[in-house]
Amino acid sequence: MRFSGQLEGAAVICPHCGKDARYRERGNGLCPVCKRAFALEPKENKLRLHDVRMRKLIHKLSNGGGLRYTPTQLYYAAARGRTPAESGMYGCVALGLLVLGAIASWVIISVSGFDRDVILGTLTVGGVYVVLVVVLSIRGAMRAKRTGRVEVPMPFSDFKTSVIDRWAAVYGKPPIGMAPEGNRLYPVLPAGEVPKLVLLCPDSTVLACLVLNGAPEKHSLALVQSVHQLARIPGDPSASGGAGPVGIVLHDASPAGLAFASEARAALGGRVVVAGMLPRTVKDNPNAVRLRSPLGPADLEAIRVSSSRLTAAEADWLTRGWWSPIAAVTPVKLLSVVARAVDRAEGIADPDRGRAQQVGFLTWPTAS
Repeated sequence: MRFSGQLEGAAVICPHCGKDARYRERGNGLCPVCKRAFALEPKENKLRLHDVRMRKLIHKLSNGGGLRYTPTQLYYAAARGRTPAESGMYGCVALGLLVLGAIASWVIISVSGFDRDVILGTLTVGGVYVVLVVVLSIRGAMRAKRTGRVEVPMPFSDFKTSVIDRWAAVYGKPPIGMAPEGNRLYPVLPAGEVPKLVLLCPDSTVLACLVLNGAPEKHSLALVQSVHQLARIPGDPSASGGAGPVGIVLHDASPAGLAFASEARAALGGRVVVAGMLPRTVKDNPNAVRLRSPLGPADLEAIRVSSSRLTAAEADWLTRGWWSPIAAVTPVKLLSVVARAVDRAEGIADPDRGRAQQVGFLTWPTAS
Protein backbone atom coordinates (compact mmCIF):
# COMPACT_ATOMS: atom_id res chain seq x y z
CA MET A 1 0.00 0.00 0.00
CA ARG A 2 1.14 3.54 -0.70
CA PHE A 3 0.97 5.99 2.19
CA SER A 4 0.69 9.75 2.46
CA GLY A 5 2.90 10.90 5.35
CA GLN A 6 5.17 9.05 7.73
CA LEU A 7 2.70 7.08 9.82
CA GLU A 8 1.12 3.91 8.50
CA GLY A 9 -2.61 4.36 8.35
CA ALA A 10 -2.43 8.17 8.01
CA ALA A 11 -3.70 7.76 4.46
CA VAL A 12 -4.30 4.61 2.48
CA ILE A 13 -5.23 3.80 -1.07
CA CYS A 14 -8.77 2.55 -1.51
CA PRO A 15 -8.61 -1.02 -2.86
CA HIS A 16 -11.72 -0.35 -4.94
CA CYS A 17 -11.16 3.02 -6.62
CA GLY A 18 -7.50 3.74 -5.93
CA LYS A 19 -8.08 7.10 -4.27
CA ASP A 20 -6.29 8.30 -1.11
CA ALA A 21 -8.36 8.05 2.06
CA ARG A 22 -7.18 9.68 5.27
CA TYR A 23 -8.10 8.10 8.58
CA ARG A 24 -10.56 10.83 9.57
CA GLU A 25 -12.27 10.43 6.19
CA ARG A 26 -12.64 6.65 6.46
CA GLY A 27 -13.68 6.54 10.09
CA ASN A 28 -16.94 4.83 9.16
CA GLY A 29 -15.07 2.07 7.30
CA LEU A 30 -16.06 3.44 3.90
CA CYS A 31 -14.04 5.07 1.13
CA PRO A 32 -14.92 8.80 1.06
CA VAL A 33 -14.91 8.74 -2.75
CA CYS A 34 -16.55 5.50 -3.93
CA LYS A 35 -18.39 4.79 -0.63
CA ARG A 36 -17.38 1.10 -0.70
CA ALA A 37 -16.32 -0.65 2.50
CA PHE A 38 -12.79 -1.40 3.63
CA ALA A 39 -12.32 -4.86 5.13
CA LEU A 40 -9.35 -3.94 7.31
CA GLU A 41 -8.37 -0.75 9.12
CA PRO A 42 -4.60 -0.62 9.91
CA LYS A 43 -5.13 1.59 12.96
CA GLU A 44 -7.53 -0.90 14.50
CA ASN A 45 -5.55 -4.15 14.32
CA LYS A 46 -2.19 -4.94 15.90
CA LEU A 47 -0.77 -6.37 12.67
CA ARG A 48 -1.47 -3.03 10.93
CA LEU A 49 -3.20 -4.87 8.12
CA HIS A 50 -5.08 -3.07 5.37
CA ASP A 51 -6.80 -4.37 2.26
CA VAL A 52 -3.97 -3.74 -0.18
CA ARG A 53 -1.34 -5.39 2.00
CA MET A 54 -3.69 -8.31 2.52
CA ARG A 55 -4.09 -8.71 -1.23
CA LYS A 56 -0.31 -8.77 -1.63
CA LEU A 57 0.00 -11.46 1.04
CA ILE A 58 -2.70 -13.52 -0.68
CA HIS A 59 -0.95 -13.18 -4.04
CA LYS A 60 2.39 -14.24 -2.58
CA LEU A 61 1.04 -17.21 -0.62
CA SER A 62 -0.97 -18.50 -3.58
CA ASN A 63 1.97 -17.85 -5.93
CA GLY A 64 -0.27 -15.81 -8.17
CA GLY A 65 -3.28 -18.04 -7.66
CA GLY A 66 -1.67 -21.39 -8.49
CA LEU A 67 -1.25 -22.74 -4.95
CA ARG A 68 -3.42 -23.18 -1.89
CA TYR A 69 -2.55 -22.23 1.68
CA THR A 70 -3.99 -22.42 5.18
CA PRO A 71 -5.22 -19.73 7.63
CA THR A 72 -2.17 -20.36 9.83
CA GLN A 73 0.18 -19.69 6.93
CA LEU A 74 -1.69 -16.45 6.20
CA TYR A 75 -1.45 -15.53 9.90
CA TYR A 76 2.31 -15.91 9.97
CA ALA A 77 2.68 -14.08 6.66
CA ALA A 78 0.76 -11.15 8.14
CA ALA A 79 2.91 -11.30 11.30
CA ARG A 80 6.23 -11.06 9.44
CA GLY A 81 7.98 -7.92 10.69
CA ARG A 82 5.26 -7.32 13.30
CA THR A 83 6.70 -9.15 16.34
CA PRO A 84 8.61 -6.71 18.61
CA ALA A 85 9.94 -7.79 22.00
CA GLU A 86 7.76 -6.97 24.98
CA SER A 87 10.11 -4.24 26.24
CA GLY A 88 7.69 -1.34 25.79
CA MET A 89 5.93 -2.28 29.03
CA TYR A 90 8.89 -0.93 31.00
CA GLY A 91 8.39 2.52 29.52
CA CYS A 92 4.71 2.45 30.52
CA VAL A 93 5.56 1.32 34.07
CA ALA A 94 8.25 4.00 34.38
CA LEU A 95 5.84 6.69 33.22
CA GLY A 96 3.24 5.51 35.73
CA LEU A 97 5.75 5.56 38.60
CA LEU A 98 6.92 9.05 37.65
CA VAL A 99 3.34 10.32 37.58
CA LEU A 100 2.65 8.76 41.00
CA GLY A 101 5.87 10.28 42.35
CA ALA A 102 4.90 13.72 41.06
CA ILE A 103 1.44 13.46 42.65
CA ALA A 104 2.91 12.31 45.98
CA SER A 105 5.43 15.20 45.94
CA TRP A 106 2.70 17.73 45.25
CA VAL A 107 0.56 16.37 48.08
CA ILE A 108 3.49 16.52 50.54
CA ILE A 109 4.38 20.08 49.54
CA SER A 110 0.74 21.21 49.69
CA VAL A 111 0.15 19.68 53.13
CA SER A 112 3.30 21.40 54.43
CA GLY A 113 1.92 24.75 53.35
CA PHE A 114 4.69 25.10 50.80
CA ASP A 115 7.35 25.14 53.50
CA ARG A 116 10.75 25.94 51.94
CA ASP A 117 12.61 23.15 53.73
CA VAL A 118 9.94 20.60 52.82
CA ILE A 119 10.06 21.70 49.19
CA LEU A 120 13.86 21.34 49.03
CA GLY A 121 13.76 17.95 50.77
CA THR A 122 10.96 16.68 48.54
CA LEU A 123 12.75 17.84 45.39
CA THR A 124 15.96 16.12 46.51
CA VAL A 125 14.21 12.84 47.26
CA GLY A 126 12.18 13.21 44.08
CA GLY A 127 15.31 13.67 42.00
CA VAL A 128 16.84 10.48 43.38
CA TYR A 129 13.54 8.69 42.81
CA VAL A 130 13.42 9.81 39.16
CA VAL A 131 16.99 8.64 38.54
CA LEU A 132 16.27 5.23 40.08
CA VAL A 133 13.08 4.78 38.05
CA VAL A 134 14.80 5.70 34.80
CA VAL A 135 17.83 3.47 35.45
CA LEU A 136 15.71 0.49 36.47
CA SER A 137 13.36 0.89 33.51
CA ILE A 138 16.29 1.07 31.07
CA ARG A 139 17.86 -2.05 32.59
CA GLY A 140 14.52 -3.84 32.47
CA ALA A 141 13.96 -2.88 28.84
CA MET A 142 17.46 -4.05 27.88
CA ARG A 143 16.91 -7.38 29.63
CA ALA A 144 13.52 -7.79 27.93
CA LYS A 145 15.16 -7.14 24.58
CA ARG A 146 17.65 -9.95 25.28
CA THR A 147 15.38 -12.48 26.97
CA GLY A 148 11.75 -11.28 26.92
CA ARG A 149 8.93 -13.14 25.27
CA VAL A 150 8.36 -12.33 21.59
CA GLU A 151 4.97 -13.28 20.19
CA VAL A 152 2.68 -12.41 17.33
CA PRO A 153 0.83 -9.37 18.73
CA MET A 154 -2.58 -10.67 17.62
CA PRO A 155 -3.78 -14.11 18.81
CA PHE A 156 -4.70 -16.52 16.02
CA SER A 157 -8.30 -16.70 17.25
CA ASP A 158 -8.64 -12.91 16.89
CA PHE A 159 -7.00 -13.05 13.47
CA LYS A 160 -9.62 -15.52 12.26
CA THR A 161 -12.53 -13.40 13.42
CA SER A 162 -11.32 -9.84 12.85
CA VAL A 163 -9.34 -10.43 9.66
CA ILE A 164 -10.46 -13.58 7.82
CA ASP A 165 -14.14 -13.42 8.74
CA ARG A 166 -14.24 -9.67 8.17
CA TRP A 167 -12.61 -10.12 4.75
CA ALA A 168 -15.20 -12.73 3.79
CA ALA A 169 -18.02 -10.44 4.96
CA VAL A 170 -16.83 -7.49 2.84
CA TYR A 171 -15.70 -9.34 -0.27
CA GLY A 172 -18.28 -12.12 -0.20
CA LYS A 173 -15.77 -14.99 0.01
CA PRO A 174 -12.65 -16.00 1.96
CA PRO A 175 -9.20 -14.94 0.73
CA ILE A 176 -8.48 -16.53 -2.67
CA GLY A 177 -6.60 -19.81 -2.37
CA MET A 178 -7.11 -20.23 1.37
CA ALA A 179 -8.53 -23.53 2.57
CA PRO A 180 -9.22 -24.65 6.15
CA GLU A 181 -6.69 -26.93 7.81
CA GLY A 182 -9.59 -29.17 8.76
CA ASN A 183 -9.43 -32.08 11.18
CA ARG A 184 -7.57 -34.57 9.03
CA LEU A 185 -6.69 -37.99 10.38
CA TYR A 186 -3.10 -39.02 9.79
CA PRO A 187 -1.47 -40.83 8.17
CA VAL A 188 -2.57 -39.59 4.74
CA LEU A 189 -1.70 -42.12 2.03
CA PRO A 190 -1.45 -41.54 -1.72
CA ALA A 191 -4.48 -43.03 -3.42
CA GLY A 192 -4.22 -46.53 -4.85
CA GLU A 193 -0.55 -47.31 -4.18
CA VAL A 194 1.98 -48.24 -1.54
CA PRO A 195 3.94 -45.08 -0.71
CA LYS A 196 7.62 -44.96 -1.63
CA LEU A 197 8.32 -42.25 0.91
CA VAL A 198 6.84 -41.07 4.20
CA LEU A 199 7.03 -37.46 5.36
CA LEU A 200 6.95 -36.73 9.08
CA CYS A 201 6.06 -33.28 10.43
CA PRO A 202 4.49 -32.46 13.81
CA ASP A 203 2.77 -29.35 12.40
CA SER A 204 -0.63 -30.23 10.98
CA THR A 205 -0.73 -26.92 9.08
CA VAL A 206 2.30 -27.94 7.01
CA LEU A 207 0.80 -31.35 6.29
CA ALA A 208 -2.50 -29.74 5.31
CA CYS A 209 -0.70 -27.44 2.88
CA LEU A 210 1.01 -30.44 1.25
CA VAL A 211 -2.32 -32.25 0.92
CA LEU A 212 -4.02 -29.17 -0.54
CA ASN A 213 -1.31 -28.89 -3.19
CA GLY A 214 -1.24 -32.57 -4.17
CA ALA A 215 2.17 -33.53 -2.76
CA PRO A 216 1.17 -37.06 -1.64
CA GLU A 217 -0.01 -38.02 -5.14
CA LYS A 218 2.83 -36.27 -6.96
CA HIS A 219 5.61 -37.90 -4.94
CA SER A 220 3.89 -41.13 -3.80
CA LEU A 221 4.26 -39.69 -0.34
CA ALA A 222 2.59 -40.71 2.91
CA LEU A 223 2.14 -37.98 5.53
CA VAL A 224 2.34 -38.60 9.28
CA GLN A 225 2.34 -36.25 12.26
CA SER A 226 4.23 -38.44 14.73
CA VAL A 227 6.74 -41.27 14.79
CA HIS A 228 4.12 -43.54 16.35
CA GLN A 229 2.01 -43.29 13.18
CA LEU A 230 4.76 -44.96 11.15
CA ALA A 231 3.37 -48.33 12.21
CA ARG A 232 0.23 -47.60 10.16
CA ILE A 233 2.20 -47.13 6.92
CA PRO A 234 2.39 -50.15 4.52
CA GLY A 235 5.96 -51.42 4.67
CA ASP A 236 6.61 -49.58 7.96
CA PRO A 237 10.14 -48.12 7.61
CA SER A 238 10.70 -48.32 11.37
CA ALA A 239 9.95 -52.05 11.55
CA SER A 240 12.86 -54.27 12.50
CA GLY A 241 14.61 -55.54 9.38
CA GLY A 242 12.12 -53.79 7.13
CA ALA A 243 13.03 -51.94 3.98
CA GLY A 244 9.88 -49.90 3.61
CA PRO A 245 9.46 -46.25 2.66
CA VAL A 246 12.27 -43.80 3.33
CA GLY A 247 11.44 -41.02 5.78
CA ILE A 248 11.58 -37.25 5.19
CA VAL A 249 11.46 -35.07 8.30
CA LEU A 250 10.27 -31.45 8.47
CA HIS A 251 10.31 -29.46 11.71
CA ASP A 252 10.47 -26.00 13.28
CA ALA A 253 13.75 -24.26 14.03
CA SER A 254 13.25 -24.91 17.74
CA PRO A 255 14.30 -27.26 20.55
CA ALA A 256 11.05 -29.20 20.04
CA GLY A 257 11.85 -29.47 16.33
CA LEU A 258 15.33 -30.82 17.08
CA ALA A 259 13.84 -33.36 19.50
CA PHE A 260 11.36 -34.49 16.83
CA ALA A 261 14.19 -34.93 14.32
CA SER A 262 16.20 -36.97 16.82
CA GLU A 263 13.20 -39.20 17.52
CA ALA A 264 12.67 -39.75 13.78
CA ARG A 265 16.35 -40.60 13.22
CA ALA A 266 16.23 -43.13 16.04
CA ALA A 267 13.12 -44.76 14.55
CA LEU A 268 14.25 -44.76 10.93
CA GLY A 269 17.98 -45.33 11.24
CA GLY A 270 19.83 -44.43 8.07
CA ARG A 271 16.70 -44.39 5.91
CA VAL A 272 15.83 -40.76 6.58
CA VAL A 273 16.34 -37.29 5.12
CA VAL A 274 16.03 -34.48 7.66
CA ALA A 275 14.94 -31.36 5.78
CA GLY A 276 13.69 -29.30 8.71
CA MET A 277 14.46 -25.67 9.43
CA LEU A 278 17.83 -24.92 10.97
CA PRO A 279 18.49 -21.94 13.25
CA ARG A 280 21.23 -20.71 10.89
CA THR A 281 18.65 -20.10 8.16
CA VAL A 282 16.44 -17.83 10.29
CA LYS A 283 18.34 -16.39 13.25
CA ASP A 284 19.83 -13.48 11.28
CA ASN A 285 17.13 -13.29 8.62
CA PRO A 286 15.03 -10.13 9.11
CA ASN A 287 12.31 -11.58 6.86
CA ALA A 288 11.86 -14.70 8.99
CA VAL A 289 9.20 -15.00 11.70
CA ARG A 290 11.34 -15.18 14.84
CA LEU A 291 9.59 -15.76 18.16
CA ARG A 292 10.86 -16.24 21.70
CA SER A 293 9.44 -18.27 24.58
CA PRO A 294 10.72 -19.47 27.98
CA LEU A 295 12.55 -22.80 27.83
CA GLY A 296 11.78 -25.86 29.91
CA PRO A 297 14.10 -28.70 30.95
CA ALA A 298 13.06 -30.78 27.89
CA ASP A 299 14.01 -27.90 25.57
CA LEU A 300 17.46 -27.52 27.13
CA GLU A 301 18.00 -31.27 26.90
CA ALA A 302 17.03 -31.25 23.21
CA ILE A 303 19.59 -28.51 22.54
CA ARG A 304 22.26 -30.46 24.44
CA VAL A 305 21.55 -33.70 22.56
CA SER A 306 21.65 -31.88 19.20
CA SER A 307 24.70 -29.75 20.03
CA SER A 308 26.96 -31.74 17.70
CA ARG A 309 24.73 -30.74 14.77
CA LEU A 310 24.61 -27.05 15.75
CA THR A 311 27.11 -24.24 15.59
CA ALA A 312 27.86 -22.37 18.81
CA ALA A 313 25.84 -19.41 17.49
CA GLU A 314 22.84 -21.64 16.74
CA ALA A 315 22.94 -23.26 20.17
CA ASP A 316 23.16 -19.84 21.83
CA TRP A 317 20.20 -18.56 19.77
CA LEU A 318 18.06 -21.51 20.80
CA THR A 319 19.19 -21.36 24.44
CA ARG A 320 17.97 -17.76 24.64
CA GLY A 321 14.48 -18.99 23.76
CA TRP A 322 14.34 -18.08 20.07
CA TRP A 323 12.54 -20.26 17.55
CA SER A 324 10.85 -20.04 14.15
CA PRO A 325 7.76 -21.98 12.99
CA ILE A 326 7.91 -24.01 9.79
CA ALA A 327 4.25 -23.01 9.26
CA ALA A 328 5.60 -19.54 8.39
CA VAL A 329 7.28 -20.92 5.25
CA THR A 330 5.35 -20.02 2.09
CA PRO A 331 3.72 -22.88 0.14
CA VAL A 332 5.96 -22.40 -2.91
CA LYS A 333 9.11 -22.64 -0.79
CA LEU A 334 7.72 -25.53 1.26
CA LEU A 335 6.90 -27.53 -1.86
CA SER A 336 10.36 -26.79 -3.26
CA VAL A 337 12.02 -28.05 -0.07
CA VAL A 338 9.91 -31.21 -0.18
CA ALA A 339 10.76 -31.82 -3.85
CA ARG A 340 14.49 -31.58 -3.12
CA ALA A 341 14.12 -33.85 -0.10
CA VAL A 342 12.22 -36.36 -2.25
CA ASP A 343 15.14 -36.48 -4.69
CA ARG A 344 17.53 -37.22 -1.82
CA ALA A 345 15.20 -39.80 -0.30
CA GLU A 346 14.77 -41.61 -3.61
CA GLY A 347 18.54 -41.87 -3.76
CA ILE A 348 18.45 -43.70 -0.42
CA ALA A 349 15.56 -45.93 -1.52
CA ASP A 350 17.35 -46.77 -4.79
CA PRO A 351 21.14 -46.97 -4.26
CA ASP A 352 21.82 -47.03 -8.02
CA ARG A 353 19.88 -43.78 -8.41
CA GLY A 354 21.73 -42.35 -5.44
CA ARG A 355 25.11 -43.09 -6.99
CA ALA A 356 23.95 -41.58 -10.28
CA GLN A 357 22.84 -38.42 -8.49
CA GLN A 358 26.26 -38.10 -6.86
CA VAL A 359 27.94 -37.91 -10.27
CA GLY A 360 25.29 -35.62 -11.71
CA PHE A 361 23.28 -38.12 -13.77
CA LEU A 362 19.57 -37.29 -13.85
CA THR A 363 20.26 -34.02 -12.05
CA TRP A 364 21.55 -31.88 -14.92
CA PRO A 365 21.29 -28.91 -15.36
CA THR A 366 20.94 -28.27 -11.61
CA ALA A 367 23.92 -30.40 -10.63
CA SER A 368 26.89 -28.39 -9.44
